[in-house]
Amino acid sequence: MGKTRDPARDLPRSCTDCLAWGVMEEIRCRACRSFRSRYRDERACAGCGRALRVKNRYCRLCWVQLSGGRPWEGNTPAGTAAMAAAGARVSHHQLFFDKMSPGSGPRPPRPRKARPAVPASSRAWAQLRLTAPSAPDTSPALAAAARVAHRLAEARGWSAAERYRVGRGLRIALAGSGEDEPAQWSRALPLLHAAHVPARHVAEVLRQAGMLDDDRIPAFDSWLDRKLAGLAAGIRHDTGRWVRTLKDGGPRSRPRSAETVRIYLEKALPALAHWSDSYDHLREVTRGDIKDFVRPLHGSRRHNTLVALRSLFAFCAADGVIFRNPATGIKVGRKLTVSVLQPLPQADIDDAVTSAVTPAARLIIALAGIHAARSSTIRSALLADADPASRRLILDGRVRPLDGYTARLLREWLEYRRARWPGTANPHLLVNEHTALGTGPASRTWVNTAQRGHAATIEALRVDRQLDEALASGADPLHLASTFGIDPVTAVRYASSARQLLRTAAEQEGPAGIPANPRTRSAQEP
Repeated sequence: MGKTRDPARDLPRSCTDCLAWGVMEEIRCRACRSFRSRYRDERACAGCGRALRVKNRYCRLCWVQLSGGRPWEGNTPAGTAAMAAAGARVSHHQLFFDKMSPGSGPRPPRPRKARPAVPASSRAWAQLRLTAPSAPDTSPALAAAARVAHRLAEARGWSAAERYRVGRGLRIALAGSGEDEPAQWSRALPLLHAAHVPARHVAEVLRQAGMLDDDRIPAFDSWLDRKLAGLAAGIRHDTGRWVRTLKDGGPRSRPRSAETVRIYLEKALPALAHWSDSYDHLREVTRGDIKDFVRPLHGSRRHNTLVALRSLFAFCAADGVIFRNPATGIKVGRKLTVSVLQPLPQADIDDAVTSAVTPAARLIIALAGIHAARSSTIRSALLADADPASRRLILDGRVRPLDGYTARLLREWLEYRRARWPGTANPHLLVNEHTALGTGPASRTWVNTAQRGHAATIEALRVDRQLDEALASGADPLHLASTFGIDPVTAVRYASSARQLLRTAAEQEGPAGIPANPRTRSAQEP
């Protein structure tokens, strides 16, 4: 059974050291407890003779009596120090209360400061101009934004203080806007930062209410203008359109990540800057110009430069900017993968399983080690994708049948999630104490936290699972591609590593002495 509150703590008592009366949580008042922690010398007090902890031979009660009940800060007053140095005895003590200093008699009244003389010219009566009380802001835009903020606050679990700050931020953002005009974010953002208002929440409310005009210059556009500043006008225009199509996608192309766009532009910029000295447009670049530029390049540098230039000229040819693609027919070549993927030792896998002590960590290990799911796939899985009753789970758009172990871990996590966060509106399967208050996915760092510092990371477990399937299936790349949904080139790489491992084992052990793979279980088996 748990501890119950002591009823004597709510009754008045006397401090055992300074004898002050009050309602105390312990046998000593707070001031005496602080005195005892500061001064460790315990002996007979020179003033009262009691055996207590003393400061310069006097206990705390005697110090209060010697000072006449007047508290001080810093150095001891000269009169009190002189009496203590003379060894004054304290024969009588004045009763006082806890957290109050004993009285020392009436204090002399403070002298009142003389008021400055009022000139005669200002003594005449004058009627002050009173301002009319400001009417409450009842604009329809603010009322609509307040309703959206109330819905978001209920869904996200905002505190009362956060709701107040968001309401204040809405009034600041919509103050300078007209009746039907959206809030200009470039004007409102500095005001919100100066008022210490959560600008991200205010922007989310205004965006959902359709009242946000984000007129700021995107950081991507500023970065692109700086990168293309030294190019010729025609080359800069077509290159900028190519980069924006890479980022946002087009009718026949999917959008790329910001890191991919940056790498493509960085690899193509040296060639574009070299051609800008002689040409004004990309249609003037010939096949010989491309060959001359990449001739001194070797290895991955030549490969990456040619890939970026082929992408640029293919875009210009499809858009009708150039008459003929000069990069057609220039062999890029394929990078040779000389490294052979190696399986994880069983001790590292056992260590990973042992380190997973929470329901979320155990489920993450199972999804990576059994179903070869990436950390991005695990964090983006939705609650609607999980069906433990039918033993099915949708991972990255593919329906995966669940084995008994993974299905049990999934049920344990769902029960834990329902008990820990029963009112969360987050649609994702995995949530934590931060994402349970919103609707976004968990971070990649949180997913990888359980295996940080271990050899068997989430990525290593995924690679080991696919390599184990390649070893069990006879190094069949078609089987790997259909089982895990990986790219054919990646499947061929796993199959090649599996063949190399099997060939090495056969050369070392002989056909009759190859030990059985302890983890040869196909993903199609139950």
